[in-house]
Amino acid sequence: MGILRQIGSKTITAWLIVAGGSVTVLADPPASTAEPTKTLNQGSFLSTLKQAIGKGSDNDVVRGHFELGTAPNLHRYYCLVDSKTGKREPNGVLGDLVPLANGMSGLKNEAVSFYSCANAEQQGLLVTEGYVLVGPAAAPAAPSVPTSAAPAAAEAAKPVAVEPNRLTLSPTQIDIAGVKLGMTPDEVRAILKAKKLLEYTESAETLSYLDATTGVMHAMPDGRFVNVIAAWTPPPPGSASDAFAVSGESYEVMFTPVPGRERAMGIVHSVGSTPANAIHELALENGLLKKYGGYGESAELPEAPTWRVQGSGNVVTGDPCNRRGTFGGLGSLTAAGGSRGNIALKKTTEELNYQIAHCGVAIITEDHFTANGGALSADRLVTRFTVTAYSPAFALEGAETAARLIHTAGGGAKQSDASHAKDPAAPSL
Repeated sequence: MGILRQIGSKTITAWLIVAGGSVTVLADPPASTAEPTKTLNQGSFLSTLKQAIGKGSDNDVVRGHFELGTAPNLHRYYCLVDSKTGKREPNGVLGDLVPLANGMSGLKNEAVSFYSCANAEQQGLLVTEGYVLVGPAAAPAAPSVPTSAAPAAAEAAKPVAVEPNRLTLSPTQIDIAGVKLGMTPDEVRAILKAKKLLEYTESAETLSYLDATTGVMHAMPDGRFVNVIAAWTPPPPGSASDAFAVSGESYEVMFTPVPGRERAMGIVHSVGSTPANAIHELALENGLLKKYGGYGESAELPEAPTWRVQGSGNVVTGDPCNRRGTFGGLGSLTAAGGSRGNIALKKTTEELNYQIAHCGVAIITEDHFTANGGALSADRLVTRFTVTAYSPAFALEGAETAARLIHTAGGGAKQSDASHAKDPAAPSL
C-alpha cells in the first residue's frame, strides 16, 4: 500500500511491498526522461530517509538547483546546506522557495528526492547563480583529499582536460583571440591597440530613469558607462564582390552597464580571408576542439557548434536553450554601422536567469563560411569565421547592479539613454 509520511517539515512517499518486506522511497520523478544525455542515477532509500528525518532542518538554505524532465513535466530539485554548520544535504529536494531576511533562500513544503546533488554538480546540471549564501553556508565543500594532497588538488582544479575532449573553464578564462570575458575597458583597449587594426570606436550610454511624478526621463548622475568598444580592419577598396571572400578582421566587445566598473560580457571576433589566403576547415575545427573540447573528432563538429560553460566549470555542447543567436552568426568585418543596445538593459532579470539555468554561465559559438563546400573535407577552405563569447551571468550581475544604482538615485526600472550614446570615433590605431 502507498503511505505518505510527514516528518517535521519534510515529506517522503513510501511504497510498502508486504510480501517481500522491502521498502522503496519514491521521488517525484519526471514524467518523461531527463534532458538528453542529462540523467541522474538514484541514490539509496536509507540516504533519503536519513535526510528526511535529520535534525536541524530549520537551518537549511538553498545553495543551488537542478532540473530534470521536459516541459510541461519539468521538475526543479533544490540542493540545501545548513546555514549554521555548512553541512551540505546529499539529495535534491522538491519545494517552494521562501526568501529569508538575511538574503538567503529557504524552502517550504519539502519532499526529499533520490537524486544526488553531487551527481548533478558533476554533470554540470547544478545552477548556483542567484542564490545568496553567507556565513558557514558560503564555505566551500569539505575537500575529499587529505591536507597533504592540497597542492595536487589545486593543480587539478586548473582548466585542463578532465576526460578526453572535455575541459573545465570559468567565464573569466574564456579568451577570444586575446580578449577575455570580465576584462575592464582599459584592458580591452590595450589589447585591441596591440592588434594594430586600422579603425577604432567606442560608444557609451547613460543610465536614466523615468520620474513617476513628472513623467520626465532623468539621466542618473555619474551614470555614463562604456557600452561597446570596437576595432576593425575593413576589406580593402575594390575587394571581391563575394562578402565572405574578402580579407579583414573585426572585434566588438560589450560591457556590463556599471559606470566605472564595467566588465566585458560579450565578445564578437570575425576574420575574413581571400581564397588564396583561406585556412583549411579541418585546421579551424581542430583548433576549436583543442581550445574548447566537447566533441570526439573534428568531423563531429556541427556546422555551427556551441559550447556552454556550466556553473561547475564543465563545458557541455549544443544549444538546447536556443540562445546562441544573442551574439552568434557570421559577423561583419566593419563595426562602423552603429553599436548594439546593451544586452543587460534590454533583457529582464527573469530572462537572464533562464539563460543561466538552461544555457550556462557563458556561451561560446562559432560560425564559418566554406568557399568550396562541395570539396572533400580535407580540401575545404574557410574564407570567413566568427567566434563569439557571451556571459549571461555577467549580464545579470550588471543588470542587478544598474537597477540598484538607479533605485538609489531615485528611479524605478533600469533604463539607458542612448540618444547621445555614440562618442566620436577615435583616430585610427
